[in-house]
Amino acid sequence: MKFNPHTNRLFTDNGCLIKRLHCPFRLDWSKLGPTDDPNSRHCGICQNVVTDTAHRTEQELVEIMTENPHACLKVDLYQDNLTLTYRDDN
Repeated sequence: MKFNPHTNRLFTDNGCLIKRLHCPFRLDWSKLGPTDDPNSRHCGICQNVVTDTAHRTEQELVEIMTENPHACLKVDLYQDNLTLTYRDDN
């Protein structure tokens, strides 16, 4: 996956947009509630499940976003499955 930290856009390796990340609440991962999935947490403010992208394939994330375009994602700039990019025209 590729992530542009300037535009907060997450892409597949071949350049397809997965999601533009935007959270007005910006809660710390440790402040989110547990779920049945150890790679997801629950936000008590917006009531959405937040999925940690470090533990998902880009195909899994595309499926999550296709099923629920309002789903929330967590991205860590240092995760192993992420490459930083500074262009949105991949």
